[in-house]
Amino acid sequence: MTQAKKKLEIVEAVAETNNQPDVRNIYQRLAEAMRTVPYIQKDKPKGLQYSIVSHDAVTAKVRPALLEQGIVYHPLNLTYSQHGNRTDCKIDIKFINIDNPDDNIVVPTFGYGIDNQDKGPGKAISYAVKYALLKTLGLETGDDPDLDQNVVHQISEQDISSLQKLIVEAGKDEVKFCEHYKIDKLSDLPFSELKNATSLLNKAVLILSEEEKTNG
Repeated sequence: MTQAKKKLEIVEAVAETNNQPDVRNIYQRLAEAMRTVPYIQKDKPKGLQYSIVSHDAVTAKVRPALLEQGIVYHPLNLTYSQHGNRTDCKIDIKFINIDNPDDNIVVPTFGYGIDNQDKGPGKAISYAVKYALLKTLGLETGDDPDLDQNVVHQISEQDISSLQKLIVEAGKDEVKFCEHYKIDKLSDLPFSELKNATSLLNKAVLILSEEEKTNG
């Protein structure tokens, strides 16, 4: 057999191999992607006191590895709620075998984002997607990924309305309530105090109701 013929046979064998369908399932493909990306380097964005793994860093590393293994992903079943300047979201991320779309896994995840303007929903979704990728591939993560440390939680208009209703039902005075918490108005109530204030007012409503039954 001549050298040229041997080379031709090798080329034909490689071509035939490349034309074979990839029968690996979604888990085998994910396992290979996990071997490809063993970790993601943390960085320290400006303004943060510690290093984190950002959404962009995760996407930049994970996306090529998943595509190489014939995996695509997309979000499903997004739900969200707004609490002052904090957006909470729940979402499912579906990882799909491109050679057999019926072969897939769905990873539930959640996220939250804090922003005083209109970026909260985007931050929440980025947070959720990032953690789905990290946990699915078993990758290292940092603390508090997509939040601004300098942004303070604020109570929502719905929270304020609920407080006003409870204050009235408890027979309390809104001005004195604000004085107790050393605030000028209800919207200034720290988010960290909301749960405790609501609990105390609910107890006061219950006590007042029992007293009215007793005296009635």
